[in-house]
Amino acid sequence: MYHFRSISLKELESINYKASFPSNQYKWISDWYSVFEKVENNTIGFQKKPLIIAAYEGEDLVAIIPLIKLIRKYCKCIKLEFVEFLGQQWSCIGHDLIIMKDLDSDFIEELLRWIKKKINYHFIFFKYVPKTSILNQKFKMYRYSGAPVIPIADFDSYEDFSLKVYAKKFRKKLSRTIRKIERDGFNLKLSYEEINDTNFEIIKEIAKSKEIDGKNYVYGDKNKENFHLKLYDNFPSHVLFAKFNETPVAYVANIECDDVRIAVDCAFDRDFRSYGVGVQCMDCNIRNSFKIGKKKFSFGVGLDAYKFQFTDRAAPFYMCFDYRYRLKSLLALPYLYYKVVKTNHQVSKQFKEIQEYV
Repeated sequence: MYHFRSISLKELESINYKASFPSNQYKWISDWYSVFEKVENNTIGFQKKPLIIAAYEGEDLVAIIPLIKLIRKYCKCIKLEFVEFLGQQWSCIGHDLIIMKDLDSDFIEELLRWIKKKINYHFIFFKYVPKTSILNQKFKMYRYSGAPVIPIADFDSYEDFSLKVYAKKFRKKLSRTIRKIERDGFNLKLSYEEINDTNFEIIKEIAKSKEIDGKNYVYGDKNKENFHLKLYDNFPSHVLFAKFNETPVAYVANIECDDVRIAVDCAFDRDFRSYGVGVQCMDCNIRNSFKIGKKKFSFGVGLDAYKFQFTDRAAPFYMCFDYRYRLKSLLALPYLYYKVVKTNHQVSKQFKEIQEYV
């Protein structure tokens, strides 16, 4: 039998644990909350309160569950209370229970019983959960998203990878745009740099050109910009610039987590669209990942079409939910369940064309 207690973020900092995902690490969790604590909207949530649960078997700490309680508003006036993973609301790279010792099959049941006893809520929603999560034992899992990846360790070399994975048409595009760059008098130069105040302004300037295509760019929101800056400070990170005659025209910003490189942001200058500078920059980033011996390259969460020029597989992420028998829960349930089923259908359809990487 397990017992549970709430702990503070400060207490979490003092615990030495290994997380399955960067977004489960203390520094990510702490940075996220420090930036978004006062942000109030229906995506991030209102009246947020960290709910870090420590699980014990006897005196042994066996699991940590980093949650948050928040409120969302529906029809402008109906307030619903949610319990979720802390950080799943925006910019995560996977979430799960942090398991420190083997757990019995009844662990999730006991955890939910404790949450129901100690916390008032209408819904529990766990998102960006891996296929292998222990949550599978209790919840019905619905497809939610995915993270396109290149399992570098599975290939002999970059050349082996590109021949097996890149479509012939895409390989020709890479060669054709290189010739066009040279023919038009540009010298393509690649530059790996530590992210600093000066080149961060260049990153923002290039990213802003996404607005030409009607897209949002992450640095258009001051809070999201601050979070990315903390990310770059607290994880090994760098930016790869593709430059034309010393002028940056595309970039990929990476963080390094053990043997995995994660591309957390990328963009290209739309004035140079015809030169394929975005794909050239990403391809060079992948090539370098092979060269320095990374085991895996991740494009981050999101099944964007452009990512599948570079890979044919993705790690699937799921979601699951539960609710209490309260009036507001029962009124909101049909709408929220419709959204769950709709997302599951859309993502399942996408995965029909994608190899699952687990």
